[in-house]
Amino acid sequence: MYRVFAILGVIFILSFAGTAFAEQPRLATFHETATIFVDQKMSNNVTASISLQTTSLHEFQIPAALDQKIRNDTNIVAVVITNENQCVLGVQDDICILVNIKRQEGEGGIKKAQQMAKISGDAIIGDINEFFGLQTKYHSTFIHYDDKANQALDTQGQVSGKGVVSAVYTASFQSTDFMFNRVTSVLFPNQIRSMGGFYDIAQTLTKDDNSRMTFSIIPRGEMSVMQLKVSENYPRIARELSSVEPLQYLKASQIKKSDYYNVGFFPLNSIVQIVILPKDESAQASVSKTLETIVKNNQTVPADLEKSGWFFNSKSGKKIEGFYLFGKETSAESSDLKVTLGENASIIPTNLGIQEIIILAGISAAAAGAVVYYLKGMRSK
Repeated sequence: MYRVFAILGVIFILSFAGTAFAEQPRLATFHETATIFVDQKMSNNVTASISLQTTSLHEFQIPAALDQKIRNDTNIVAVVITNENQCVLGVQDDICILVNIKRQEGEGGIKKAQQMAKISGDAIIGDINEFFGLQTKYHSTFIHYDDKANQALDTQGQVSGKGVVSAVYTASFQSTDFMFNRVTSVLFPNQIRSMGGFYDIAQTLTKDDNSRMTFSIIPRGEMSVMQLKVSENYPRIARELSSVEPLQYLKASQIKKSDYYNVGFFPLNSIVQIVILPKDESAQASVSKTLETIVKNNQTVPADLEKSGWFFNSKSGKKIEGFYLFGKETSAESSDLKVTLGENASIIPTNLGIQEIIILAGISAAAAGAVVYYLKGMRSK
């Protein structure tokens, strides 16, 4: 599910191998990603999101005892807190906490799987409610039978996918603005909340009534991957677009890296990403500034990560997928980020096949390490 972070890791290693720089590049555990997903093929929607992610309990201050409880339960594959309109079938206009377990084939029927999910959920729901100041109560247990979202998002079944079982706990709906402030006030240290960057854009997005927020915990052996995501959906506009200006959908005139990174050179911790499912197979795109690339160990990577510009994933398959890297710059303007679509644009090849019909809008989220766009990523046309 962390395919793009893997790509960026390869870029980091290969781009700097055997090369000397005035200031050595570094990777931090805290990542900030802005993603614009343009679905011209299916939903006709544009979705903008900000994702803040870490594996450090110092940066996202989940109680160590709760983190250990989640990781010690080997059945749990994800814990998700969201105010999406419908977290699972049968739940409408509530906030949800989903405790997801992986159903093992051959280990009992549906009732057994539901019992196991509820046991895992009941063991941690009190701690979650107490920490976040929530009052959710058990609603139901939901078995995910459809594997399409899992395949499309490359989530490996943590959130959706055949065989995932969710213990669902609900409470009265909370606006994204209220929920964001409640969650971040206990989750984020002041060191992150006060240093601007993508956090400020996420906070701006929460003020719109149509925005939604999701916080997820994915146990990974001796650590947990934690992510907070705020998203905004713009329905029925994607197919008519001849250009995409990310800052327009992020409701910002400029995007700046967090001052959290001022202590060194962190070229891959702040990323602007665009994912386009084009309406036809001849889609082409161009940008004002493309990073020069080189090939190392059969991998195409930027030649110099100290420079700012766009890098397009040559192995993105049936979509256009690009990453804007800040290089040594600390901010980007609208003109830097604009992507133009059309016959006269530079060719970024795509080959859209019939299988794309099943892809949810969560592609962009998976690329940014997200795990929950399946909830409402493909909203009504």
